[in-house]
Amino acid sequence: MHPHIEIDSTRLAAHLVAERVWGWEVPVYLFLGGLVAGLMIAVSAAILTLGKERATKAMRLGLLAAPVLLSLGMGSLFLDLTYKLHVFRFYTTVVPSAPMSLGSWVLMLVYPVQLALILALPHSMLDPYLARVPQLAAVRAWAERNVGALALAGLGLGVALGIYTGVLLSATVARPLWSSGALGFLFLASGSSTGVALLMIAERDHAMNALFAKADIVLITLELLLIGSWIVGLATQGPLYREAATLLIKGPYAPAFVGVVVFGGLLVPAALETLSLRGKALHSRWTPALVLAGGLILRFVIVYAGQDVGFVTG
Repeated sequence: MHPHIEIDSTRLAAHLVAERVWGWEVPVYLFLGGLVAGLMIAVSAAILTLGKERATKAMRLGLLAAPVLLSLGMGSLFLDLTYKLHVFRFYTTVVPSAPMSLGSWVLMLVYPVQLALILALPHSMLDPYLARVPQLAAVRAWAERNVGALALAGLGLGVALGIYTGVLLSATVARPLWSSGALGFLFLASGSSTGVALLMIAERDHAMNALFAKADIVLITLELLLIGSWIVGLATQGPLYREAATLLIKGPYAPAFVGVVVFGGLLVPAALETLSLRGKALHSRWTPALVLAGGLILRFVIVYAGQDVGFVTG
């Protein structure tokens, strides 16, 4: 006769891997990567649908900020690497089955497309300096002629970059919280929303701001649906998955996840943006700032909580 084994929370804890390997550098990298992806998606989509003539100062500033923000994010990730001198190995080969390998090449492709889009659009404060570099004249003329193709490439690379930030975690199957196909799409929706939010803070054109607000409401709705799908998926699997979901819903991370991310970073901004579009509230730059804060905290919560529950590997 086999003895009955009862798995309670104390004995389950013996099967958890609570050692935290990733610190603040990784969630910061994931946030900035998603933010840049959102900027590329928003600006590229605006160029494709409205034409480059409708590109506002905020959009041009967003394109200028994108490579800087991405470099800061990659610098943050570099700080987390154990063997920093080996970073070049990511670019010596392409491994389709390795998210880090594919992501590294996506990041390398993002930079030239960003710079080409910057050259393709007029910049009142940048043009005098660009005029002093005659070697750029031919490149700029090419970019202006092919702005549509560049915007299409920017849209595709933005989507790839946004999904990659989530797939990077979901490929780590030893962590139940991250082991979900919804995570890549959740990070894409969240990154797109934060990118739109950053543009809303800088945007001075009322009509364009309204368009961004409508897009953000759609993205927030999609993000909420993906969060719900992700949590339900975890809760309907094995005990370790349920334990991981509990950390977010009623465990130590619940105040940050439910209170700051879901309520303060998604529901409140969506409600305020809806009221603003209906003329029942004034547009405030604090509203998109809440979206940005929620997106950052979301990544900290997922990265930290994900490391608190893991499968035994040996």
